[in-house]
Amino acid sequence: VAFQAAVLFFCIADLANIDPMYQYSLPFFVGLFLSAIDKAEKSDDLEQRIIILNDTFRYTLYCNICRSLFEKHKTLFSFLLCMRGLLAAEEEEFADYRFLLTGGVSLEDPPPKPAEWVPERCWGELFRLSKIHE
Repeated sequence: VAFQAAVLFFCIADLANIDPMYQYSLPFFVGLFLSAIDKAEKSDDLEQRIIILNDTFRYTLYCNICRSLFEKHKTLFSFLLCMRGLLAAEEEEFADYRFLLTGGVSLEDPPPKPAEWVPERCWGELFRLSKIHE
């Protein structure tokens, strides 16, 4: 639970890079965490209780943070939460995430396009994508 909470805290801390108005205090975060513990369904099974706590806190945090975001930033926040969760659970590779954000970098030129209808930019990105796990 603590690891997931730390991942979520740094997700909301990163929002300040998008707009300086998006700054949330640690006491605010802790208050949401304690509220989620109270709201979460109880379970005698420890593994189930941990899953419930993580899910409840993630949803509580998402709803509260989204209330303060501009509409255009809500999708970005959803993406950030999703990707950071996948990266933390090692269900996604960081190289794939970096490629998605940057389009990748390659020092070699792509081979000739297979067809004229393929845009130059897309062909270059496909080439860089093919090299991502080398």
